[in-house]
Amino acid sequence: MLRTEITILTVLTSAATLLLACAAILYVFFSFFYEKTQEDIQYVLANTSQQFQDKIQFIEDGAVSIRHNTMLDGFFGNSGYDSAVAETGLAYSMQLFTDRNTVNRQYPFVTGVYLFNNWDDCIYEYYYPSTVEFLRLKVSEYIALQQKFKGEDMQYRVYSDIKGMNLCFRMYNDAMQEQGICIVEISRDAMTAVLEEVASFRAGTWVIADKQGEILDSHGENSNVEKLKSTKGVWWGTKTVDGSRILGYAGVCGFGIRTVVSAGWDNIYVSLRPTIKIFGIGMIVVLMAAIFVAFSMSYRFTRPIAELCESIRVFGHPDFDVRVGEMPIQEFHDIGIVFNDMADRIEYLVTQVYERQMLAAQSQVKYLQSQINPHFQFNVLSMLGIQAKMAGNEEVYKGLQAFSRLIQGRIFREGEIKIRVEEELEIVRFYLYLQHGRFRDELSYEICLDCEEVNRDLIPRLLIEPLVENAVSHGLEPKGDKGMVRVSLWESGTKGQEEKLHVCVEDDGVGMDVQSLAVEERDEKAPGDREIHTHTGLANTRRLLEILYGDHFTMMIQGKKGKGTRIEIALPVERSGENVEGDGG
Repeated sequence: MLRTEITILTVLTSAATLLLACAAILYVFFSFFYEKTQEDIQYVLANTSQQFQDKIQFIEDGAVSIRHNTMLDGFFGNSGYDSAVAETGLAYSMQLFTDRNTVNRQYPFVTGVYLFNNWDDCIYEYYYPSTVEFLRLKVSEYIALQQKFKGEDMQYRVYSDIKGMNLCFRMYNDAMQEQGICIVEISRDAMTAVLEEVASFRAGTWVIADKQGEILDSHGENSNVEKLKSTKGVWWGTKTVDGSRILGYAGVCGFGIRTVVSAGWDNIYVSLRPTIKIFGIGMIVVLMAAIFVAFSMSYRFTRPIAELCESIRVFGHPDFDVRVGEMPIQEFHDIGIVFNDMADRIEYLVTQVYERQMLAAQSQVKYLQSQINPHFQFNVLSMLGIQAKMAGNEEVYKGLQAFSRLIQGRIFREGEIKIRVEEELEIVRFYLYLQHGRFRDELSYEICLDCEEVNRDLIPRLLIEPLVENAVSHGLEPKGDKGMVRVSLWESGTKGQEEKLHVCVEDDGVGMDVQSLAVEERDEKAPGDREIHTHTGLANTRRLLEILYGDHFTMMIQGKKGKGTRIEIALPVERSGENVEGDGG
């Protein structure tokens, strides 16, 4: 089929073009993001190593502060010093509780500082609160470590154990005379927390070694640790160690401590994998879109041919009413026009002219009949009214006249959306006259206008009459006693600026609970419920006003059981000849 061939050809062309475009995009992608990812990993490694070096720098700064702290002069000189004052000076110098000494605001990097003078006196500052017995044992442990370091001919030395590292270094005065020994206890948990980002990489390894090359602490596979240990000097970036390519950073910080951190080269591909996955999904989506577009294009080209074939087949049955619709392609559109002209000619010859004339005559008769019926009803009422007048029954005559005018206002003016106030009030008066004849003295009514200009204002047709009908039927009739209906109209506002026409219909009937009105309107009541008609009429009036005026109207309902109901509507003022909807036909 033509559609299948076009679809396959379009899909193959789209797929080939897409593959070439993807190859070019992949080349650009890897050229840029490969190098960018490598730089990001190297930055993380260097930054992590720098954080460890900053913590060692914190210890160096503390040592300098101890050296220049006058509160410790007595301690170093052993000249009648106060141990409490000396320990305060030590705490002030080291500042163990500052942010510089914490890792992730959880772990202290330095957990304890022990300071000895040349007479082996010891003062200390410990991060964690501890018992007297625990501190006594710790001091004894560090006195032994101090004696061990004192016997070695070294300026500083790092001793490592399962708990962490102990950094020992000699203290000198300004004349470079030895004053004592300081031992700093470093937490292993804190060191691990500082370097944990390195461990998050594939084959992530880190090594901390002293100046003799002895490993103080490490993380990673033993083979990788040994490879890093064998590297010398300061380096960063890519490095080949024992045939393995790695990304890393090596640096030396204070007290001869050397840090080496590294990550496997394949971390670059691991970092790029989510992006490659998204790229692959995007390629599939684009390919599916290309297939959809190809099918749509083939359908667009072949649909007119299929429609033409179907139209010809149906026309041959025969069905002379069949026609070809609008075609999106000009050539097919021309073919459709020729087909439709041919069908029109054939249909004309088959049906003959007299059949068309007969249909036109029938349509005209139906139209005239639809116009005669309302006029016939109105003429009958007029005839009956004349007969009542001639018989001297003035009351029947006036009732028939009012009813015929009421019907005329409801039926014959259906083409008008808005009419003048005086015309609407005429319908209201006819209705109230009929109801007054029904209820006699039990119903009284009043229509009040603040000025004659109100009569020329335009309002929606049958806006007031349904409200008056509602007041009589659902307000006064259930009351069973005398009642009053008052219709009031007045204008407010400055002329030409926000003028409002107020329409108020009020009665002293049985009233209604306005607070529950909105809830009751939403309730699904039985068809025979009287109240649903009342509230539906008000809802329909509100919907009519929303359609005609949008937000430029207000409708306020006031009422109370046994006290009557008052409905006031405020509309924008429209006078005859301005903004009239409909033609009055």
